[in-house]
Amino acid sequence: MHEGAIVHSLFDIAKEIKEKENLIKINEVKIIVGKFHQIVDEVMDMHFNLMKSEYAGFEDAILTMKEIEVQIKCNECGDQFQIDEPIFFCEKCESFDTELISGKELHIETIEGMKE
Repeated sequence: MHEGAIVHSLFDIAKEIKEKENLIKINEVKIIVGKFHQIVDEVMDMHFNLMKSEYAGFEDAILTMKEIEVQIKCNECGDQFQIDEPIFFCEKCESFDTELISGKELHIETIEGMKE
């Protein structure tokens, strides 16, 4: 399960931001996750809730995730479309010359917290 490693890295980054912004308490961490990562929300929540007590100021924090669909662009005809399966094929012109334009994102969107 790669969710545990992702949550650990998420806490490390959020901790740096917390210290840089002089926050004493974190209320919410909002992340953007591309569907291409195949992250299971419940597993992410479980790891987040298990690990948050290890980080000062995160004890009451919640994790909010926004999933971005996988979209590709055909380099032959220029069509852009969403895919549900990892088959990079243009249904319009039948080309395999495509590029991923969204769905691989994984980053913190915002951190909400309290200052002293």
